[in-house]
Amino acid sequence: MNDFGITNPELLLQALTHSSYTKDHPEVANNERLEFYGDAVLKLVFSKYLFNRFTDADEGLLTKYRARLISDDLLSTIGSQLELNKILRVGVSMYKNGAPKKLPKSMLGDTVESLIGAVYLDQGFGEAEDFILRNWADLIEQALKDATTADYKSLLQEKIQREYKKSPQYKTLDAFGPDHDKEFEIGVFIDDKLLGKARGDSKKDAGQNAAKVALESFKD
Repeated sequence: MNDFGITNPELLLQALTHSSYTKDHPEVANNERLEFYGDAVLKLVFSKYLFNRFTDADEGLLTKYRARLISDDLLSTIGSQLELNKILRVGVSMYKNGAPKKLPKSMLGDTVESLIGAVYLDQGFGEAEDFILRNWADLIEQALKDATTADYKSLLQEKIQREYKKSPQYKTLDAFGPDHDKEFEIGVFIDDKLLGKARGDSKKDAGQNAAKVALESFKD
């Protein structure tokens, strides 16, 4: 098993233990505390990276860049690349839902953060920074481009405010799949009129997709 540069085997095992596993084995520590720590380290690493790389960028742009670099989508991509689905310890209930072959994106991302926390505690900031930048290396440039693309909800908000002097309303229309791997359908309305609806792996993504559909409907 890949040790991810972590020399303390107990710390490594904790980083790779989901809370569902500890429901079956209450004597074992799960990775939630390490995830909390790793999240903070991840933000610091990319705050430093962006501050030094984009010396003329204002706070708003730096924040937008960082948000994309530490997004759930990107974290889950890293988790898939590290093949965490093969080594993460999960509870019996998860196996009934297809784990560990297929794990929710959020679970993969959370485990990446727990590994970052473990690397930091075991090896210090320098090694944690190297771990992050090495695993993100092939994704950074595209993520920065994605960060500056259109925010469909903001664009729709501006259009609806301009034309109707109101704000669009987002409603959850349906949810699909087991609790650990939900897909949501969101509709966007003006008064009671449905402007568009779409699905996504999170309510946030589904809302953005619905806003995009609504914007496209105005072009017809």
